Amino acid sequence: MIRKAVIVFSGGQDSTTCLIHALPMYDEILCITFDYGQRHRAEIEVAQQLSKQLGVKIHKVLDTSPCKRDENISG
Repeated sequence: MIRKAVIVFSGGQDSTTCLIHALPMYDEILCITFDYGQRHRAEIEVAQQLSKQLGVKIHKVLDTSPCKRDENISG
């Protein structure tokens, strides 16, 4: 049986520690980074670079900007 895991990966200290801890425990790891329109694109680039350096084969960046609340709409 192949052991799989999904890691929500920002590239920060917490998610990097989680990823490093998971690497020896799982055969296949998928990293997901959320692009929520953060000011600094460098955060996403760092996450991509780190996951690659750590040997993660699949890293997806999901654009969540369509989910952003429009301040002109109440509710």
